[in-house]
Amino acid sequence: MAIPSVICAPDPGYLKGNWEINTQGTSGDKDVEHLTIRGNNTFEYGRRGKAEAVDFWRIENDVLTFVMLTSPSQFQDIRLQFQDIHTELRAFNQHEIHRMFAVAVDTQKDQFSAVASIGDLMRQFTLQRCQ
Repeated sequence: MAIPSVICAPDPGYLKGNWEINTQGTSGDKDVEHLTIRGNNTFEYGRRGKAEAVDFWRIENDVLTFVMLTSPSQFQDIRLQFQDIHTELRAFNQHEIHRMFAVAVDTQKDQFSAVASIGDLMRQFTLQRCQ
């Protein structure tokens, strides 16, 4: 009989650091999604050394909430989109605010899996701490 994973948010200290998303052995590849979570409750998400989304995160009732400032339509088809939020913010008319809610389902020492939703999109992913 399998024991189900316990759903609870990781400790904020555990989350702090640099993470790669769904690397599946491609760690360091330029197109790998990166997430930097800072202890001051800010984060940066991006690829190719450029930020695509920035803003704040918090944990409430075991749910990770990311409020993010990003480029228009960033999450309509993540595979086709690449934006540099810092470049687009210079014009200040090219941004959107989104909320992502995530529940961690399998927390290990340097890796955790989560199910997240942004609007009507739902996605499961694995984050692995960058060494």
